[in-house]
Amino acid sequence: MLKKFKPIVLGFIIATALNSCVLAAILVGSAAVAGGTVYYINGNYVIEIPKDVRSVYNATIKTFQTNNLYSLNGQSYSQTTASISGKDSSEEISVTLKDIDKRSTEVKIRFGMLGDKQKSADLANQITKNIT
Repeated sequence: MLKKFKPIVLGFIIATALNSCVLAAILVGSAAVAGGTVYYINGNYVIEIPKDVRSVYNATIKTFQTNNLYSLNGQSYSQTTASISGKDSSEEISVTLKDIDKRSTEVKIRFGMLGDKQKSADLANQITKNIT
């Protein structure tokens, strides 16, 4: 009886563990609409987008200009870096773009002093939707 029970329990544990991994992969993948890498560290939401800095910069400016939740305070652009500052209803927003190579850009998003992962993820998704 115990010999039959062990494989059933082991199978259940493996199925549960694999199901959790699939769910985590889906959640992380949905944040990376453009197919880049996503992580959150020290209050910064970081996403790598497989587009050049100029395209991501234009998409970020468009996001700030077309969304009623954000106001654009300032921006600067060079060929390899860019920064955009703004504000939502209660917090300052900073977006920093950095050239990884000619076809990829690292985007760092921070809300307020401590960062807000969910708001940053929402902004990142809006930016990736505006990339042309």
